[in-house]
Amino acid sequence: MGLKVPPGGQLAPGSGRLLSLPRFLALFALLAAMATSRPQVMDPDFWWHLRNGNTMLRTGHLIHVNPYAFMAAGHHWVLQEWLSEVWMAAAAGAGGRLGVVIGYWLITLAMFISIWARAAAIRSVSGISVGIGLVLAAITAYPILGPRSQMETYLLIGVTMLVVERQLRRGGRIAWVLPPIFLAWTNLHAGFIMGLILLVAVLASEWLVTLLGLRTEAQRTNLVQLSWATVCSIAASLVNPNGSVIVLYPFQTQFSSAQQSLIQEWHSPNFHIGLVIPLLVFIATLAWLIVKYRGLPLRDVVVLGLGLLVTLQSVRNLVILVVVGIPIWIALAEQLRSALARRWKLRLRDRQPRPLVLLELVILSVLGLVLAVQVGTLATPSLDSPTYVDAFPVCAAHWLDSAQGGLRVFNQYGDGGFLAYTVPRDKVFVFGDAALMGPRVLRDYAAIVDLSPSWLQRLDGSPAQLVEFERGTAFPDALQREPAWTLVYRDRRVEVFERTKLLSSLRLPPNPTPATWTALGMTACASQAVPLPA
Repeated sequence: MGLKVPPGGQLAPGSGRLLSLPRFLALFALLAAMATSRPQVMDPDFWWHLRNGNTMLRTGHLIHVNPYAFMAAGHHWVLQEWLSEVWMAAAAGAGGRLGVVIGYWLITLAMFISIWARAAAIRSVSGISVGIGLVLAAITAYPILGPRSQMETYLLIGVTMLVVERQLRRGGRIAWVLPPIFLAWTNLHAGFIMGLILLVAVLASEWLVTLLGLRTEAQRTNLVQLSWATVCSIAASLVNPNGSVIVLYPFQTQFSSAQQSLIQEWHSPNFHIGLVIPLLVFIATLAWLIVKYRGLPLRDVVVLGLGLLVTLQSVRNLVILVVVGIPIWIALAEQLRSALARRWKLRLRDRQPRPLVLLELVILSVLGLVLAVQVGTLATPSLDSPTYVDAFPVCAAHWLDSAQGGLRVFNQYGDGGFLAYTVPRDKVFVFGDAALMGPRVLRDYAAIVDLSPSWLQRLDGSPAQLVEFERGTAFPDALQREPAWTLVYRDRRVEVFERTKLLSSLRLPPNPTPATWTALGMTACASQAVPLPA
């Protein structure tokens, strides 16, 4: 059955084939993986990040005090993503939401490429192993991907681990790109601390192995270079507007019990949910490959352990495990592929007929065009389109914006960022920066919406004038039975209540009818309109 061609179609560094069959398979898988990148704004935090960026571009100053939430008035704001917010606002100014989505799409693409590059740095890998690994990475990471600032951290973790791999295996001075990376990273996202933890963990593992006499002099020299580059990276991480405070911020967020109990994305993975099953498959197959092909370097064991630890603590960290673990999975899977190829005497053709190469180029071009259409289609709906009306309180926000302004709204947690962006004159109870809110505000919020014994006392004792919440849930249903609160707005998604004693003073606009929305040109809201009960 064997075909006399170069061994296995390896994608070794320096391969001379422009488009061998293995490379085509890997590129096809890379583009297929990008189909999972979710190029659509569905993260509620996107909106207040964008407003932050717009404010900083307009004023030329950072934001140091919370401007959005009345329950956290005067709280100092550790603005840990200020540089991300600035580039988001600049991209939005140049190309609208499409500009921001394209930016994050490219970041996601670079993240997948970093996974491929690190796998190739570990060992020579086939296009089959790379392709399967990239598809597994994409399917596993899918629930978390999208236009959101933590994507920068996932990319930079991938780049950091690639640099570490190259430095320890090949030496040279590549480690010295790390300090500039961390200088940017500390201003882009507080996830830089995970990068530092991984670096220190790798160094500790490698120095232990070196002290045991298991490294050559050349390997020790490479390790010394990486060590000094890490020291400089730690120093570079302190160069940001928040100073050393930024080092503590991620730990306050990561270990906040109030935040982890309130925000679904901070929960531990629920392996009974279909979207998380690929994570279980990834972990199980990686464990099997490690057991089957022993000899994993200590540093890889430690890095995988850290990635698994943070993933099991919070499902949003699963991309960290993907970025640090999939390259190792690919390298181990390549050993399996090679063994099967030898057993069954199967080889991939490296040299291909020109018509087949042209066909492969056409396939890649078509897939690239499909991705471009996907990005353009999903990123460009208007804010009052059915896409956003179904996902965010678009209609309620427009109704609130037509009121007198200066209102204080007790809002659903996930709607706070959108309201802060679309109704800038009003203040919200809570929004997506849970660390800024503080545990007391989060506990009060949870006690109210979970209808604890003191829920009404807490709500009545707050400065909130209005309540905006998802329709059909227990909290607004209970509020309808309270005479101190009156239902004043309703659509298919949310309901808004007003303190009964303020009905005459706030003078809110009437609940819009379908005809009202149609006259405003907001047909999606017209279909969402629901009359108030008689």
